Amino acid sequence: MARYALVIGIAEYVSPSLSRLSKTTNDAEAIAQLLEQYGDFQSVQRLPQRWNKDKNAYEMAASKVTGAEIGEKLRTFLLEQAANNEALIYFSGHGFTISDNLGQQKGYLASSDCQIEFKENENVEQKYGIPLDSLNDLIRASQLSSLVMLLDCCNSGYFLERQLIQKTLNAFSSQKDYYLITACRSFERAGVIKSEEYSIFTGAVIKGLTTENVGSSRRISGDRLFDFVSNELKSSVQEPIRMGWGRSITLVTYPQLDISTGEEIAFNQENPYRGLYAFEAEQAQYFCGREEASRTLISRLAESRFLAVIGYSGSGKSSLVKAGLLPQLKRDRLPGSSQWAIASLTPGEHPLGQLVDILARQQQQNKPHLLFIDQFEEIFTLCQNDDERQAFIRLVAQEVKNSEVETRIILTIRGDFLNRCADYLEIISLINSIPPTSFIVTPMSFIELEEAIEKPAKLHGVTFERGLVSQISADVVNRPGALPILQYALKELWRVCIEEPESPEPLLTRKGYEEIGGVKGALDKRATILYQSLTTVDQAFARCLFMELVQLGEAGEVTRRRASWDRLEAISDSPQQLQRVVGLLAGSQQRLIITDENTVEVAHEALLSEWKLLNTWIAENLENIRLGRSLEEDCQDWLQRFSKSDEALLAGANLAVISEWINKTQPRLTPLEAEFLHKSLERRDRAIQAQLEQERQLREAAEARANAEGEKVKQEKAKIKAERQRTQAFAVLAVILIASAGLWVKSEKNNAEVKRGESNTWIKVSQLYLNDDKQLEALMASVQALQALKKVDGKHTDQLKQLQSIIYDVKEHNRLEGHKDKVWGVSFSPDGKIASSSANNEIKIWDKNGKFLRDLPGHDGGVWSVRFSHNGKFLASTSQDTTFNLWNIDAKEHKPLKTFKGHNNTVYDVSFSRDDKFIASGGKDGIIKVWHTEIQENPPQPINTLNVEEVLKKEGYNVKAQHRVNSLDIDPNDSSKIAYVDDDGSVRIWDWQKKNTSSRNIGIHVPEILQIVRYSLKRKNLLASAGNKGNIYIWDTTNKQQKPIAIINQAHQDIIYGLDFSPDGKMLASGSVDETVKVWNVDKAINGETSLIATLKGHTQQVNRLEFSRDGNIIASSSNDGTVRLWKWQSNSQTDVTPKVENLLKYSCNFLEEYLQTNKNISDWVNYQSGICSFKEK
Repeated sequence: MARYALVIGIAEYVSPSLSRLSKTTNDAEAIAQLLEQYGDFQSVQRLPQRWNKDKNAYEMAASKVTGAEIGEKLRTFLLEQAANNEALIYFSGHGFTISDNLGQQKGYLASSDCQIEFKENENVEQKYGIPLDSLNDLIRASQLSSLVMLLDCCNSGYFLERQLIQKTLNAFSSQKDYYLITACRSFERAGVIKSEEYSIFTGAVIKGLTTENVGSSRRISGDRLFDFVSNELKSSVQEPIRMGWGRSITLVTYPQLDISTGEEIAFNQENPYRGLYAFEAEQAQYFCGREEASRTLISRLAESRFLAVIGYSGSGKSSLVKAGLLPQLKRDRLPGSSQWAIASLTPGEHPLGQLVDILARQQQQNKPHLLFIDQFEEIFTLCQNDDERQAFIRLVAQEVKNSEVETRIILTIRGDFLNRCADYLEIISLINSIPPTSFIVTPMSFIELEEAIEKPAKLHGVTFERGLVSQISADVVNRPGALPILQYALKELWRVCIEEPESPEPLLTRKGYEEIGGVKGALDKRATILYQSLTTVDQAFARCLFMELVQLGEAGEVTRRRASWDRLEAISDSPQQLQRVVGLLAGSQQRLIITDENTVEVAHEALLSEWKLLNTWIAENLENIRLGRSLEEDCQDWLQRFSKSDEALLAGANLAVISEWINKTQPRLTPLEAEFLHKSLERRDRAIQAQLEQERQLREAAEARANAEGEKVKQEKAKIKAERQRTQAFAVLAVILIASAGLWVKSEKNNAEVKRGESNTWIKVSQLYLNDDKQLEALMASVQALQALKKVDGKHTDQLKQLQSIIYDVKEHNRLEGHKDKVWGVSFSPDGKIASSSANNEIKIWDKNGKFLRDLPGHDGGVWSVRFSHNGKFLASTSQDTTFNLWNIDAKEHKPLKTFKGHNNTVYDVSFSRDDKFIASGGKDGIIKVWHTEIQENPPQPINTLNVEEVLKKEGYNVKAQHRVNSLDIDPNDSSKIAYVDDDGSVRIWDWQKKNTSSRNIGIHVPEILQIVRYSLKRKNLLASAGNKGNIYIWDTTNKQQKPIAIINQAHQDIIYGLDFSPDGKMLASGSVDETVKVWNVDKAINGETSLIATLKGHTQQVNRLEFSRDGNIIASSSNDGTVRLWKWQSNSQTDVTPKVENLLKYSCNFLEEYLQTNKNISDWVNYQSGICSFKEK
């Protein structure tokens, strides 16, 4: 890219108010020559200029230049010659300001023909000058790659301080670079000293562009020049100012010198590296490699009063602000920034009070101020009060937007917490503002890393062994979060090479680097050695100490937190132990933790991820950490918010969980926590005693009532018992009817009373049937009660409401009977057909109404499970005969399409891919196999195979017994993924399409055998599992925390064998050895709310598998009682406030009519009680 320069030096003026300038021509010529010789410019133009025959070159001329000539030259230079290239403009001459009628100042560069009108010693009008506003607009219209401007004239700072350039900066964009330096502020005059060759400002610029200011790179940038000029002019009458954007711009470059002529730096043994500590402003000289990032922060801050610095943990956010940005502001990188009042805070548990105090102090100072909020994510990890969090965020936003104050706010935040910011409109609006108000800290480039590694050592006269800097850089480059561990490794390298030897050489060696374990192992190795140096007792305390310094986020993320000295003293054996261990960990040689007067914290979160031993402790203590923090927070609320009120004590499930945890783990509590727990337990015990007394009183009252009605109850129970012993359960109805009829005959006058008594008897009978889980029998009895009520005048509101409750509680829609043994498997086809399988080798097919269609013979052992394909074309059945079959149930010949062999024991489960091209099988032999469904091979051969025992052995588990694959399911949204559960208590996913790939554990091992796993068809990545403890676990397969997103504890009282999601994924059905089927609301379970929707009772032995119909309205469940039951599980939405006899009769008889279509076991009852329900002939 080409570079062009325009040098303007105006010495002659027509107006008597503008004196001749004696040094301007020399100033401009000296600048032009430096740029020509060392600036690598294609052209350096002068205005005005003349031809020097002796030198055969142009030089500056001391002649007049009109405003029109200057304007034309600037337009041609900016819009044509320098277009799409790099440009530099130098101006030396008069500058002045004009006040308009509103008192506003406007700046100008004076041309030779410039005329100025004065009024009361003020400039009020001008002609032919160059308005800085117009020059600004011209720059805005140009297409430059970069621009440098040096203005040596009076009032030149107007160009920056009036922020005219603001429009230009927006047009320039972050892809273009600029650098502006002015000789003085807007109210100052640029000075000269007669005895000096050049003006004060230009003289400093010339010296700053010579070898006097050149560094080891042999380049002089805009920053380096300004720092030199600013230092030169410290004691002068004018103060230069600057503004910059984008990358560093090189002004001149000098040839490299022979390295042997370089200046020798004294050997300093003090360690220049920071380890896990962030860089502070005092270490700015050692903070290397981030010059470009620092410049960008300055540019963003010039445009906005708010700036969010975003990056992952370990990207160097805090150091970039503290040692990169803030020192630059102290050197006036923004106009007047050296005078800003700067304060900082880290939020902690109570950020609001800190913020209010700082803003109050700053407003009292009545000058521009900057607030730096470090580790902003602590408002989510440590501040537990959402009201305080919202108030803090709101106050930050208000302060930034308040036009009456000059407050700038910078914050640093981990990138993985941005999603939490999205819940708070005020802060996310600030972060997403235009112009850009955020900066993402990117990984350092290879060159930047080399500078960060090498330069601090060089400042202490120390070098690296040849090639070592590149090796260390290669170990770190493109590794997120590596900067703290890089600094720690360098600190350790310095220790072993410089600090520990008695007579060290000023050289950091490869041998020393290998000794510390390199970047990847230095922190882990040193921390482990330090831990192992402790006594056994102190090691135990160190583990407890680090657990106190860890915080778990809502999404399971692990962050650091501060712990008070009082809290740490409570968990230590003695104050001496606390001081001894903390002193060692925080010592200058280690610095693993940081201390101040009030708190202790981990030096950097890199320790939490890089120290393997600490990782293990955290993984083993996740529940202890969570419960400990919960107790601590509740205790603090009890003390601070509720002033130790009994209403804020622990109670219910929270108290039970905390009490069990304390009894089991015996953690050390603070005195306040011990008091809090003791009072909570006392309150619980008082409540229990009160409840027991109340129950005793209620029980005595109930017994008294029961004795009064004892004989009546005995008679009713005797009747029911007698009738149950008949061949048909419904004979009881006939007996009661006969008895009722006899009473009616005795006295027609008492007919109404008799019918009313008859209906009450039937109501009681139906309630007893329902209580005994005989749902259909209860419905039949309810019909009898309704028929009796139909013959009695009156509203019967109470009886009808009781009957409505019974009738609508009947969920058993149908009962499929015909199997002669335990029914193990059940499945719905898309068109509603039902397949069931049993322990006596049977597979039966039923239509959607429950009518038996056919048997499918073909297995030589019990048929464990059946599953229809997604399109309904195939039915798969698994068996104890070590095979599974594929069927077409509509084929005329009832024979398997294919028999799949290859397992060595019972095949427990199969699953089809969403497109039905693949099928997976797993069983008792601990093997998973994947097959083509359309395969022509005979016998079929598997595509891929996984041995789950080998997976566990590779992970280091001691496998002593055979591990069964109890259940598996292919991900309906990604057919390459198979979820399975086995006897090790974990849920795993196998990407079977990748050869030689092991499975991934998405769930932490628990001492529980899991029996069933199922994906949701509708909701991507949602999975459920259950097993021997009766718990249900719901998983998000993308969650890397290795724990479920929801646990339904004690969902059943015994083993769960059946699970299935409803087609829409909103419900989850479960079936258990406790003989029940339950339906759960998935979203409520995930949100921790009560999620049980329905409990379906009727099976008399354990429930095995279950499945939703494809429309989700019916659940089919199989059981050891030899039946398949179909449940209309949803609550009836037609409940009437004032139910009517006719409506309830119609509903009940329709229900019974549907059941009668396929179940003739109630036909005798219907025939006997003709007229009770009027059924059509079938």
